[in-house]
Amino acid sequence: MRRFLKLVLVSLVCVSILLTTVPVSFAQRRYRESPMSAELVKQGKLPPVEQRLPQKPLVIKPVEKIGKYGGTWRLPFWDAGMGNIKMIMYDPPLRWNMDYTAYIPNLVEKWEFTPDGKTVTFYFRKGVKWSDGHPFTMEDLKYWWEDEAMNKDYQVVMVPWWAQNNDRSPATVKFIDDYTISFTFKEAHWNVPYILASGFWEWEPLMKPKHYLSQFHPKYNSKMKDYETLRLKSQWWNNPDYPTLFAWHCVKYEPGKRVIFERNHYYWKVDTAGNQLPYIDRIEAEYVVDPEVRLLKVLNGEYDATFRGVDDPRQIPVLLERADKGGYRVILWKNGAGAWPGMIVNQNYNVEKTKDPWMRELLRNRDFRAALSLAIDRDRINKVIWKGIGRVQQGTISEESWHFQSPQGKKVFQEWANNLAKYDPAEANRLLDKIGLTKRDAEGFRTRPDGKKLEIILDVTGWGGIAINTETAPIIKKNWEDIGLRVILNDVYNTPEEGLRDSEGTYMIRMAHTAEMDLWTYPDWVFPGPNNRSWPLVSLWIRTGGAQGEKPEPGSPEDRLLKLYQKGCAEKDLVKRHRFVWEAVQIHIKEGPFFIGITGGLPMPVVVKKNFRNVPDFGVLGPWAIGGPGNTCPEQYFFE
Repeated sequence: MRRFLKLVLVSLVCVSILLTTVPVSFAQRRYRESPMSAELVKQGKLPPVEQRLPQKPLVIKPVEKIGKYGGTWRLPFWDAGMGNIKMIMYDPPLRWNMDYTAYIPNLVEKWEFTPDGKTVTFYFRKGVKWSDGHPFTMEDLKYWWEDEAMNKDYQVVMVPWWAQNNDRSPATVKFIDDYTISFTFKEAHWNVPYILASGFWEWEPLMKPKHYLSQFHPKYNSKMKDYETLRLKSQWWNNPDYPTLFAWHCVKYEPGKRVIFERNHYYWKVDTAGNQLPYIDRIEAEYVVDPEVRLLKVLNGEYDATFRGVDDPRQIPVLLERADKGGYRVILWKNGAGAWPGMIVNQNYNVEKTKDPWMRELLRNRDFRAALSLAIDRDRINKVIWKGIGRVQQGTISEESWHFQSPQGKKVFQEWANNLAKYDPAEANRLLDKIGLTKRDAEGFRTRPDGKKLEIILDVTGWGGIAINTETAPIIKKNWEDIGLRVILNDVYNTPEEGLRDSEGTYMIRMAHTAEMDLWTYPDWVFPGPNNRSWPLVSLWIRTGGAQGEKPEPGSPEDRLLKLYQKGCAEKDLVKRHRFVWEAVQIHIKEGPFFIGITGGLPMPVVVKKNFRNVPDFGVLGPWAIGGPGNTCPEQYFFE
């Protein structure tokens, strides 16, 4: 993973580098296509492949070798949003490369900044088409910006956080020609291109085919009296009519059962031999919520490749034991977890909703959070839950992150990982007494200062694997009860309450899985960003451009952390940015923890059938922002 350090320097020069170089003679050669596409051309239902590809197709170098066309990739999904499916459909304007050493062009051929860093211009590939054959141009992005993002009547899509100035006003966007767009900010914002390479969520709201969606927009269709139809039709992952730019597009969706994707005949990538990608014809995903059922299906060889389907490293021994019988192989990728499981302590506990200002102040009390951390017997959890394969530590991001690879960075990380991570119930009790929680009820539990019952509610979520969380939560409950805190375990997994408590900021503490590599593209585990759960209402304020939520209180930890992030975005020197991260980590050390970790350093099993090829041996699955497995180019996977 030390290769990741190269990103510090490589990112400075990679703006114009493609995945591979296209020889001059390559464009003159005839492209090849799948038998499925060729048959449609023969029937007159598709134009020739040369007319379907852009002027300069992106050339992908296969991991092992040139693949074969055909086949159906079977895999599971377990939530309606199909997050694990979306991580396969990873095609933002630029992307992480396969070994996490650089950001590289993807939908764009290049991007460039003005010297002051305030304007960034993107140059998209000419001739890219949607999966229905309609040209993709800046008219589509103009529709996104003017008719959805800037439309105050349509709050489903808003101005994204990265397209806002520091005062939360929107950037100035110019549509220069059919393939060129620029964003201008009041301050330098060197991070914008890299943020767009994050997972699927930053590009997904922008992927708006105007020719399709405008028919449901009141501005273009007077029969539409509201935006509800537009909202329902805007989900590309379950709408067979929605054109995409991905390697596959939805052709059939059966709610609660399965979803089928088929090849995009207009996909804009080829391999080094001139074969239009993808190799695989179809993806068929079945809805399986129960992780035990998913495991059994994997063991029985019912899936061709699962990257997050078995999200429990404890199953690695049984996966290896049954590999020959199931006809699969197990590849151990990095997890990148800095806290698995972890617990987020809500610093924005919503008083308007809960009517409990005292609890908000308690959760914001550093001594209280320190007591919670010191009371946890991490060694016991590692032995009982993880069978000793984890590493006891405080909540952090990934140790492999490029922020912590220098000698000083390693020192900062170790201090962070060790902070308040020892088991010291005596000190935890002392801290609770210190903050005035000295009264106890007849059962021996601490009460509020006024004598009323004090209950700490721990939301048990599926974030990081429901099995891990449900098995760990009772131990945490017992640890906290041992220092006199009455604890309620609130199982919200896969319920409407889980999302509601999250969005409204009404949870006290919730279980999570913290894993990230780059805090500048996904800041939320350290800095207040659009998805930070320690400060959920500040995140809402960021997401909505200041229209909703809470503005950070001047001088508060979240205020200082946000200012550090803004300074980092304005710094062109990537190496210097690390110092802002280290400074932010010191706030977490001295004034946190804002999220409490238990263990880290765990592997993630990737299970693929023996005939499923071009999957690399090295990868990272924990952090979603880096796009795994999408950054390994699933379009070049194939069946041998």
